[in-house]
Amino acid sequence: MSGHHSLLAPAIVAYLAATNSGDTSTVADCFADDAHVFDEGEHQVGPAAIARWMEDTGRRYEPRVEVLNVQHRTGKVLVSNSVSGNFPGSPLALRYTFRLNEQGKISRLDISV
Repeated sequence: MSGHHSLLAPAIVAYLAATNSGDTSTVADCFADDAHVFDEGEHQVGPAAIARWMEDTGRRYEPRVEVLNVQHRTGKVLVSNSVSGNFPGSPLALRYTFRLNEQGKISRLDISV
């Protein structure tokens, strides 16, 4: 697990840690002001909305994210995760596609199967 983290930008590591701890206080440090998150057909824009979404999904599903694989592509980072929690089919293999801005913050996150 720790080996993969060395391949990830600090903002991505912080976001995954926030997801696992349920602590969304650092969300504004991870995401750009105009960041977009796409998950399960939902679309959040901006750190405040993203924090609310994380709190909501955290309460409902208590997700735990384990990084399985990291791939770097031009302009994006593909992270394959095993996500376990209170939902049917747990654990699920989900792909998180991150895009970072020039400041190293997450500008877009797409979560897909």
